[in-house]
Amino acid sequence: MAALLLLFGQGCGGDENQPEPQEQIPPEQEPGPDDEENENPPEEEPEEPEEPEEPEEPEEPEEPEEPEGQTEFVSADDPFTEGFLGEEEEEEEEEEEEEEEEESRELEEGDIYRVLGNGQLLNLNPYRGLQVIDIQDPSSPKFLGQMQIAGTPVEMYVVGDRAVVLLNDWAGYQLKADGLTVERRTGATVLFIDIADRTAPRLLSQYPVTGAIMTSRLARGETATSLYVASNGSELAEISPGQYQWVNKTLVRSFDVGAEALIERNEIELGDAVTAIHAEADVLLVARYNNRWSEEASQISIIDISNRDGSMEERGSVTTAGYVRSQFHMDFRDNMLRVFSGPRWADGSPSYLETWDATDPENPVPIDSEDFGAEQSLYGAVFLDDRAFAVTYRNVDPFHAFSIDPEGNVTEESEFIVSGWNNFFRPVLGATRLIGIGVDDANGRQLAASLYDITDLTNPTPLIARASVDSGSGTQGWSWSQADWDHRAFTVLDNAVDAVAPTGEAETGLVLLPFSARRYVDNIYRPFSGVQIFTYSGTTLTRRGVMEHGTPVRRTFRAGAEATANVSDEELTLYDQDALDTPERLGQLELAPDYVRVLAFGDHRVRIKVPYDLYWTPTENRKLKAEVVPSTGLTQLVEPVASFELPINAQIHQVGDLLVSLTTTFENWVGKVTHVEVIDLSDPTSPRRAGTLDTSDLPSMATYYSGSRSFQTVHPARNALAFLRVIGHTEDLGVGWACRTNAIGNPGCFGQEGCTYVAGERTCRKIGGDEYCNGGFAECVDHPGADTTCTPIEVGRDDIPNVTQTYCYEYVPRRSWAQIEISVVDLSDPDNPTLAPAVTLPSGSETVNVLNDNGELYFNIKRSIGAPDDPRPHTQYFLTHLDLTDPSQPAIDPGINVPGEILAIQGSSIYSSDRVWGDQFIETAIARLELHEGLAYLKEYQRFPNRLVNTIAIDGRGLPVLTHGLIWRPTYGMYYGWDPNQKLTTLSPWAPGEAPAPPPESENENPAPPEFDMKSTVRVASWASLRATADMRAFFAVPGGALAISLEQPEAPKAQAFFHLWGWPERFVVSGEEVIFAAGRYGIHQIDRETVNLVPYLGE
Repeated sequence: MAALLLLFGQGCGGDENQPEPQEQIPPEQEPGPDDEENENPPEEEPEEPEEPEEPEEPEEPEEPEEPEGQTEFVSADDPFTEGFLGEEEEEEEEEEEEEEEEESRELEEGDIYRVLGNGQLLNLNPYRGLQVIDIQDPSSPKFLGQMQIAGTPVEMYVVGDRAVVLLNDWAGYQLKADGLTVERRTGATVLFIDIADRTAPRLLSQYPVTGAIMTSRLARGETATSLYVASNGSELAEISPGQYQWVNKTLVRSFDVGAEALIERNEIELGDAVTAIHAEADVLLVARYNNRWSEEASQISIIDISNRDGSMEERGSVTTAGYVRSQFHMDFRDNMLRVFSGPRWADGSPSYLETWDATDPENPVPIDSEDFGAEQSLYGAVFLDDRAFAVTYRNVDPFHAFSIDPEGNVTEESEFIVSGWNNFFRPVLGATRLIGIGVDDANGRQLAASLYDITDLTNPTPLIARASVDSGSGTQGWSWSQADWDHRAFTVLDNAVDAVAPTGEAETGLVLLPFSARRYVDNIYRPFSGVQIFTYSGTTLTRRGVMEHGTPVRRTFRAGAEATANVSDEELTLYDQDALDTPERLGQLELAPDYVRVLAFGDHRVRIKVPYDLYWTPTENRKLKAEVVPSTGLTQLVEPVASFELPINAQIHQVGDLLVSLTTTFENWVGKVTHVEVIDLSDPTSPRRAGTLDTSDLPSMATYYSGSRSFQTVHPARNALAFLRVIGHTEDLGVGWACRTNAIGNPGCFGQEGCTYVAGERTCRKIGGDEYCNGGFAECVDHPGADTTCTPIEVGRDDIPNVTQTYCYEYVPRRSWAQIEISVVDLSDPDNPTLAPAVTLPSGSETVNVLNDNGELYFNIKRSIGAPDDPRPHTQYFLTHLDLTDPSQPAIDPGINVPGEILAIQGSSIYSSDRVWGDQFIETAIARLELHEGLAYLKEYQRFPNRLVNTIAIDGRGLPVLTHGLIWRPTYGMYYGWDPNQKLTTLSPWAPGEAPAPPPESENENPAPPEFDMKSTVRVASWASLRATADMRAFFAVPGGALAISLEQPEAPKAQAFFHLWGWPERFVVSGEEVIFAAGRYGIHQIDRETVNLVPYLGE
């Protein structure tokens, strides 16, 4: 649960006053006021003309000085592969409160939404967190603000300008005092949020909760407010000497709700697992059960919550005859506890209504017990002052009516049989009627509303009317809803409408019941979701119209004087409250669009989303939607200024001010056809569809994979798109022999102080007559919180028992390589895209990498070479540029020898990652070169001996950023374990004139280039994987999303922010002073240099 990402270390060798690698050029000096030209200068006496001087001979321009540095490079290679080339705010029943001299309090149950004043709605979304929505104009709802949090919403409350949010499955990272070390936290939590500024909610404090939050209550007083939270947890307990077992426990925790924080009061630990809590007056009832299958009874604890500061006291408890399912099965009034319980499993047991005298809450005394409904399950129940009602069900649905006298004696007065069952009841019309919400199974399984007369408990036919939802034709009579299990999903209101029943009665009551079904439309079953409207009087219940909603509705409620609001995880719809039979949709707002891309076009951004109804929309209507929004504000919330559609399966590229959509189809006689569509966004507020091109002459657009290598095959270039056709080659090299030796020792003490073991691996190959080896071994000692120390050791061909293991085999060595043919679509005329002639890289060269530097396309190729008296393979790398000065006539520039694979090109600087034969392993080096007149001159070069480099990225300032660990890794059997020694290193090129002097060399040797200026090295956990750098930030893939580390001060990296992701973003886009990236259902994240969202450290 708590995984550590430790980042620590001091910057190395950095002068705080050292200039940045890219020096600013001062602006040209403007003329001062004394330098202005006088329009009317005074006349001057003419001077005697002087004889002109002989003009000086112009100086010859100086030849540019040739840079110093190595220009020819050879790298280590291991080219041989084995095998082949692979291509609802609804209150529950009214709760009476005794009049007391002390301050009275209102007990409130939370929900996932709250209707605020001034036409504002607060919504708790599982993807976007806390959303503030303006619904003052129901025809145009819009976002005001948002606080991005992820987790499973439980409920929330609003107290003044504060929101109390309860979540399960929250996951995030907390920041320790050093500003660098972060720790992952997951589980249930309570957030206290300032919503005074509706546009920018901010977290004030956070409180972790043990286990999973089941429910809560808020006691709201005039001067004090208290929060009570019930959760289920478990712990490993020793039940007998040496015998352990997971034991469930219920925790009830209380808080005093202050202005700036929640003040923790006390916690009561109860056994078993909580099923429900019920709050009435100053009593909190907590029902829980034992998780063992054989036990049916529940325990109900009486918690005294009369203290206004939020503190609690546990009083007595009772054991019920059966299982207590919900809060509606418990009641406490006039010092009497009344409880419905029933069978937990369908074992033929009856249900029970029991009463206790709780005048002394420390010792409740049983009064009466009535059993009923044998061989049936207990469903909905409700308590009134002197009455109680319940429903049991097996094949029929008995509706049971009970009287309860003031002494607590119980009598079952009647039992009425009806089809289906009711999950919930609401007393209406002055408690003379009940509205039941449940299921009618007479013909399938349809959600239904029922109206009962409860004025005469002996009435043999109390059901007045029942009406099912209109799930449409072809549904086979099936519908379902969150209202099956959550009483907050539906709404029942008296005196809410003015309607007339078909039989002429005036109906003023309203029921809003969400449902989902599958409707048969256009010869296919498609999901359907909506809210059924019912109206009622004392004698009638009428089904009205359906408010359609695209996805399953979680809550439906009245929102102000004009509209009914329906909320799902994906959208909000608002309907006219007056149009009951033919509801009119007023407005709609997507709550969690699935954003797949975001691009920057000057002062605007384009966000692209997938429709939520993708899978049941006809194929021909499936489209991506692109929206143009200003670059100010939150990109995912601001209103679009323009929009357009794109094909659902389009591959999208940005070429300058153009957005290009690529799709493919397969057509008879032609085969694969690529469709190119150009959209001109030179004026982003007015997108224009420009030209199109359909051609069968372009290669596949799929990513190329070969072994560990991969690269994209479509690249936006300067006024063009480049398509790469990969031509695979392979060559058999005869018969090869290989032996692989692994360290297999497992001392069982990894990570403990002084744990000593042998680590490493070695592979020796013999191809033809020569043999070479790559790898080696070391004796390593672990030190918790510090680096493992390793000393290289020699291990011969003979295995060391229980330490090393060797496996030898014969194989066919093959050299495989990729040749590239480049097809260019010329976009210099957006209205007329054309296909230019293809160009091909040299056939004998292996393309290993493709680099796209802001539209300039470079290819990294290599050619194998031999090294004198060295059987180990070597290679030379070359950098080749695709010249698109004229996109209609692409050309390949001559290759330039470089050390290794290209990482980045910034101006005239080239950065590469080289491979070098080390003492045991092929090691990694980083190089920077200066490009001058067709040659690359080496300026800095740094090897990482005995380190396994994982990822290298070059940030926008030219700083190499890399992660690396020990090259010797412990093994668990034949599987490598996590490396506890991973480091994050930040380097910098030397400023001109500041590079250290090279060591003295012999006369016949070139001086060795200096290493980079080491800015910092910090430790990172092995589960953090460096993926990208952007705008002085390093982005790590970590459990749950992306962690941003600020490198603004490269000498002192700081953990800055964590973002939940829906898959890794395609790219991080620098737009102005922000980095933006799409995160699917989690929206569009944006981070500037002030963004901090890590949680303050909460402890272990």
